[in-house]
Amino acid sequence: MTVTTLGSLLMFLNSSSVSVALPAISSEMGVTTVLADWVLLGYMLSLTAGVLVFSRLGDLHGRRHLYIGGLVVMIVASLLAALSGNIWVLVVLRVLQGLAAAAIIPNANAIISDAFESDRLALGLSVNIMMASAAMILGPVVGGWLLELFGWRSIFVVNVPFGLVAVGLALAVLRRDARTPQAGERLDVRGAVLAAVALVVLILALKRFSGAGSALSALGLLALGAVLLAVFVAHVRRVPSPLVDVAVMTDRSRALAYATAFLMSFPQSGAMLLVVLYQQIVRGTSAVDAGIAVAVLAGAIVVTSPLAGWLARTFAPRSVSSAGCAMSALGYVALAVAVGGDAPGVLFYGGLVLVGAGNGVFTAPNTAAIMAELPAWRRGIANGVRSVMFNSAQTMGTAVALVLVTVGLSAAGHDTYDVVATDDTVVAGFRVACLLLVLSAVAATLTSLARGGAWLVQRPAAGAPAPSSTPSPLDAPNDAVVDPIIDPDGARA
Repeated sequence: MTVTTLGSLLMFLNSSSVSVALPAISSEMGVTTVLADWVLLGYMLSLTAGVLVFSRLGDLHGRRHLYIGGLVVMIVASLLAALSGNIWVLVVLRVLQGLAAAAIIPNANAIISDAFESDRLALGLSVNIMMASAAMILGPVVGGWLLELFGWRSIFVVNVPFGLVAVGLALAVLRRDARTPQAGERLDVRGAVLAAVALVVLILALKRFSGAGSALSALGLLALGAVLLAVFVAHVRRVPSPLVDVAVMTDRSRALAYATAFLMSFPQSGAMLLVVLYQQIVRGTSAVDAGIAVAVLAGAIVVTSPLAGWLARTFAPRSVSSAGCAMSALGYVALAVAVGGDAPGVLFYGGLVLVGAGNGVFTAPNTAAIMAELPAWRRGIANGVRSVMFNSAQTMGTAVALVLVTVGLSAAGHDTYDVVATDDTVVAGFRVACLLLVLSAVAATLTSLARGGAWLVQRPAAGAPAPSSTPSPLDAPNDAVVDPIIDPDGARA
């Protein structure tokens, strides 16, 4: 648990700190907002495209070596990013960082899922989420502080010592879990390429709306992306060893939990980015002050994540998840009202608290609902699908937020992020973005409620044995290897 938590800290510290440095990178390298955006989007695209691939590889060949390899690549890419002097070199290195994160994040969560019984899985996941959220707090604040003292390159340098410690612990603690794929099991390369190309095309379509191309070409790219997604779905339904196990998504409750995860993840990343840019562009605050504002949101996640684990043991995951969605929706409403207006600061920061608390309450029970009752050899891909939903939504949320901010800045005659602008068009871009976040959170609430089922946890009658959540070798396909991290009693070995 400690090893995977440290890996999560590194990943989220890296991702949350770079957004604070976007105006500084744009200014020092002399690039427009359209180019600077790829520092964020390059990382998120490669992370999203790589998650399913590395999740599947973890299921087929074991997770330990992928987890450690991802940490090593992250260290090297971070060091080279700190030395880069060209925007496209930096973007390529951010793509490598995203691939490293794709090898780390889904396999870390799968390792945790293997180590906990289903009735305690939400608690274990909530601890990991709490630590990841702590990195989200530290990222913008520490990133802003490093930015003002040493420049944006120091944000990448700080990843190196964290990564070295994480590698050392992983080598010492994680047990070898090499596996032999069963007959016919292999990586679906064609499916991986289709999924990656579809996502890239969709993000390019969104970027076209920001002024990097015509609306007609943007619509054409959207249509192409939709076609590629349809081809991908058709492909995974007919191949014997698909990248996505369709059976994982056929259960109605689990499918709705996946959809809810997508709808909640879309506004989360957009909100954090909007807060950082709004504070620096409209309010003219320093990078440190912008980081503190994001820390309020992330801090609420840290405080409420452990509470979510406890609530999930009393109430059904559907109840807790739905309440979290509704809280976030109210928070986004508060932000939409507060942005650019004369509303008191308590409304702005109160909205951030509600958004963070809602996400903290939502995530662990929803993830537990996805992962529970699955055998160990399917948890990696099940969590990989969840990670793809999460990262695809976050990538699209970030892209939409950047598009709306860029459109507002362009209309006001600005082409970089290194400005202080209070023009009505700039403020309007932020407000429209906040309203989109509201709609997504409301849709998530309705989707979560649609899962149905009891509001309270149905506990077994007195004296009745509790159902076992540990996958049995008898349930495994022929030649499948049950994960050695779990002993016969379901405890961590």
